[in-house]
Amino acid sequence: MVWMRTGLLVFVFLIVQSAQADGSYIWWEGEDAVSTNFPSNSWFANGAVNGKRDLLSNGAWLCNDGNRTGDEAFATYKIDIPEAGEYDFWVRKFWKHGPFKYRFGDGDWNTIGSDISLADSVEIQQFLSVNWVYGGAVTLPEGETTSELRLLAGVGQSLTACFDCFLLTPSIFVPRGKLKPDERSGMADDGFFAWEPAVDDFTSEAALDLRSLNEPYAGINGFVKTDEGDFILGNGEPVRFWAVNASSGIAGLDHKSVKYLARLLAKRGVNMVRYHSPLFNSNNVDKVDAQKLDDLFYFVNALKQQGIYTEISFYFPLWFDVKSSYGISGYESINNKKPFALLYFNQRMQEIYKNWAKDIFTTPSPYSGVPLANDPAVAIVEIINEDSFFFWTFTKQNVPSVQWAALEILFGDWLKTQYGSLDAARAAWSNLRESGDDFANGRVALYEAWNMTGDAIRQANAARKKRVGDQVRFLTETQRGFYQETVRYFHEDLGIQSLVSPSNWTVSDPAMLDALERYTYTAGAVIDKHGYFNGGHTSPDGSDSYSVTVGHTFTNRSAVKNPANLPLQFIQLENHPQIISEIGWTNPNLYRADFDFLMAAYGSLQDVDGFFTFALGGASWDSSMGKFAASCPAILGNFPAYALMYRRGDVQKGSTVLRQVLKLDDLYAMKGNGGAESQNFDGLRLEDVPPGGVATGEVSAIDPLSYYVGRVTRTFGDNPSDSTETNLEPYIDRSKQTVTSETGELNWNYGAGLATIDTPNAQGCTGFLGQAGTVDLSGVRVEMKNEYGSIVAISLDGEPLAESETILIQAMTVERPYGFRADGGKEGKITNMGGYPFGVELIDAVVTLKGAKCDSVEVIALDENGYPTEKEVRSDRDSGGVTIHLAPDAAYHVIKRSCKQAISNWSLCRN
Repeated sequence: MVWMRTGLLVFVFLIVQSAQADGSYIWWEGEDAVSTNFPSNSWFANGAVNGKRDLLSNGAWLCNDGNRTGDEAFATYKIDIPEAGEYDFWVRKFWKHGPFKYRFGDGDWNTIGSDISLADSVEIQQFLSVNWVYGGAVTLPEGETTSELRLLAGVGQSLTACFDCFLLTPSIFVPRGKLKPDERSGMADDGFFAWEPAVDDFTSEAALDLRSLNEPYAGINGFVKTDEGDFILGNGEPVRFWAVNASSGIAGLDHKSVKYLARLLAKRGVNMVRYHSPLFNSNNVDKVDAQKLDDLFYFVNALKQQGIYTEISFYFPLWFDVKSSYGISGYESINNKKPFALLYFNQRMQEIYKNWAKDIFTTPSPYSGVPLANDPAVAIVEIINEDSFFFWTFTKQNVPSVQWAALEILFGDWLKTQYGSLDAARAAWSNLRESGDDFANGRVALYEAWNMTGDAIRQANAARKKRVGDQVRFLTETQRGFYQETVRYFHEDLGIQSLVSPSNWTVSDPAMLDALERYTYTAGAVIDKHGYFNGGHTSPDGSDSYSVTVGHTFTNRSAVKNPANLPLQFIQLENHPQIISEIGWTNPNLYRADFDFLMAAYGSLQDVDGFFTFALGGASWDSSMGKFAASCPAILGNFPAYALMYRRGDVQKGSTVLRQVLKLDDLYAMKGNGGAESQNFDGLRLEDVPPGGVATGEVSAIDPLSYYVGRVTRTFGDNPSDSTETNLEPYIDRSKQTVTSETGELNWNYGAGLATIDTPNAQGCTGFLGQAGTVDLSGVRVEMKNEYGSIVAISLDGEPLAESETILIQAMTVERPYGFRADGGKEGKITNMGGYPFGVELIDAVVTLKGAKCDSVEVIALDENGYPTEKEVRSDRDSGGVTIHLAPDAAYHVIKRSCKQAISNWSLCRN
């Protein structure tokens, strides 16, 4: 062997071979070197992992920390390849730190840099995680060879790098912490069972696989379109989207993992993914990153093959730091470099944005052969994520003075058009002047965000209110005008055939400005918003945090007891599909099992067109608790039944219980669009409306429980008195803390924390079921002794439950990583984040399927991948139906039966 001294840190490996059930894999430990000059007593190798060595393979790793002033670091190993062929090379290492080269034998060098996708993540301590990364495919001959890795840093340069273990495998590898490909830990805390499915081969033996809900491939019949406020497929078939969010880190995984993920999602009922990440090239701001674009191309095509559509979101101000070299001035003088609101009016920022869009949508994909503009698998293109003139970021601290002044010049130009002259505008404001006005030079001062809120308007005199109103109209027309021009550019200049969603953000005062924000979105085809529900979570300094780690404090809070605080309230603009492209119940919070239930039930009632859970953590299941976690048992594991219910339309669409007509001139006059709090419900005097009756007249406030009775819609017109509202008294009982849908299918006791679904095809309940006792529905009876959980019985063959011969019973309780601890037991200060695998509280539940007389009944407990197991499940049959004692360690049970007749009174369930 020839040692090359090029100022790089060098090391070579010896490994121990292991055998895998479906082939041979080779695994070796980073610290098991024959010879090495890596530091033997580094902090990362010792102090950093003390007490957490169980998270590392073999309890140790090879680390370099600090400056090296002597020889390059190296470690020497040998490896033995059992069979010639192609292998995937994987490395488990410290996050993205320590870019390096590697080669086997005398083969070509390959580089693993810092801009890499992390296939999983296990936290050792805050800011110190161990992650699997993919190194590429290598072709190796049989027999003994060597491996070299060289850290990409010169002698004397500080470089932190830690390597836990390495893997060569000819098969798909799904990272699960420190486990080898053929290992399962079996570890579970007392009262929990381990959620650690094997790698899914996606065979026809699965008893639960929703892939058939999707088209053979996405866009087989053309682009997704809209029809009277709903999405339709290219063949005109109505469609709803049960979706998830994924980043460039997910799209950038190895191709095998991306294909695996696509199939996994389709199996669980997903039919759209929102790709949400920047694509720009940090070295050339007018271009996109070629590798990330290629990753996106492959990602879209892999999803397409599983019948999954894509929404593309590629711009968010928080991703972008403005530099003077970009041709945009002013940001060098302020601390915040994020271009909030800039895209709406700055021509250079718009030029940069359009250059990105041109690269993204007109470059042919090597995987489909067509540009994304012409690929019907791309259903939606989002213009901008979470930005608005009407949010709190519209301040002089966030928009530099030179850019603020440019916008004030545009305001002056707008006023000249509106009034004929600036003098006429000033006269309309009773000659009100503000600091910063320079009428002689055409510049009119703008107020910051707070001045456009209801609090500010209530303190303003008539002149100031008029001036603020003119500003609000200017900003509305400017924002909507940008969206209109961008939609035109997308469709006409770039040839994009996808639907366009302008944005999704909130405003500083929803009661005053939300309607105008959504009005600006009508320049596109899709109306969107974002929303999250969380328990109390604070970091040691008392703030909220985007991460979850030891030392943080949390309290559990259930959505099922907080209906007024959920992002499940939709005021839908008529003739526009409504989606929520980010939604989630964030961690830490044990009460998350009601998420899918409530989303499917009340999303169906309100006829919401798409839910996008935020966000995937990898190609398979999460290895640790993240703030925004979807790839975990309580969320992704709970998808199948609720995705089927939502997409199939098992819950009736409600009628419109409130239709609000708003006049734009009234909104510009700062009259507001109605609040969401029940105590502000003063638009109509309900005592004058008979129960169940419909009143007409202007609506100035909206009961936050209205959304759980039926649909709430909004339109813009000339006569607000054309608004209509149903008296909700028959459906809402605040003294009992209950709300019932006007369809009669959904009941919610938010005082007790219990919600139920009772439809012909699906029946179930969620919340504090242990306290609820027996939950008796029309065709199903549920008794759960767990404090909290969700259970649903749903027909898999599309027949009513009373007649169905294949039924899924899906149950979920609380989840947490193995070893997770808080000083208060279930809540409090986190003392241990735990790790892989997630555990699910053992299920203690009995479900009775009422009434059907069946020749035979077979109850099969399924594993986490939906395959039959040999677990014993007790079931009892009598004249009242079949009673099933669920296996405590199975979330899914399939009931197969042959029934002579259904219960005679089934028609009473529905009208």
